[in-house]
Amino acid sequence: MSASSKHHRSTPTEVIYSLWLTFSQDGNVRLNRESPRLSPDERAMRVEVRLPKALWNIPQLSAEITVPDPGQPGAIAARIEQFAEQLKTAVGCNVVLTVKPTEEQR
Repeated sequence: MSASSKHHRSTPTEVIYSLWLTFSQDGNVRLNRESPRLSPDERAMRVEVRLPKALWNIPQLSAEITVPDPGQPGAIAARIEQFAEQLKTAVGCNVVLTVKPTEEQR
C-alpha cells in the first residue's frame, strides 16, 4: 500500500479516503477531513470510502463498420447491435444506434 496523504491512501486496486461526518440534532450534516470539534448537540461518525481505481479509467473504444452486399441488409443491423452491447459494457450505459438510409442524390 502506498501512502498518499493523511486523508487518503492507495492500494494497487483502490483509493481509500478517511472522512468524518458530523450530524446535529436539527438535521444538519457536514463533512470534515480532520476529526471534528463537536458542539453538545452534534455526533460524529468516521467514514472510510473505498473507490476502485477503475472509476478513473477512460475506456478505449473502437469500432469496425462493414458494409455488406446490398442483398444482405440484415447484416448491418446485427453488427450494430453487437457494437451497442459492447459499448454498453464498456461505459455502463444503454446505447441506441440506428441505421437510416441516406437520401438519394438527384
